[in-house]
Amino acid sequence: MPLPREIREEMERKRVEEHRLASRDAFWANLRTGLACMAWSCAGLVCMAWGLHTTDPDLGQVAFKGGMVLGYAGILFTLVRWHLKAKQRGDV
Repeated sequence: MPLPREIREEMERKRVEEHRLASRDAFWANLRTGLACMAWSCAGLVCMAWGLHTTDPDLGQVAFKGGMVLGYAGILFTLVRWHLKAKQRGDV
């Protein structure tokens, strides 16, 4: 026996609203993830640039390689965190 029209329309409105909220949450999570990745990249680039401009060769190598590690590790951490949270939300 099919559901009455009023109940179907109410269920449809509810699901449309839930979908809109879920899409909004996913959009903001993706935007935050992208901005965080760019921030980690910039932080790594700043360390690398400082390593290029310092006069001590040993300190310059440490800063340059540290910037590479900082940038890539930050991006990796951010993407892993994004994936785990998306999995919890049911996006992935």
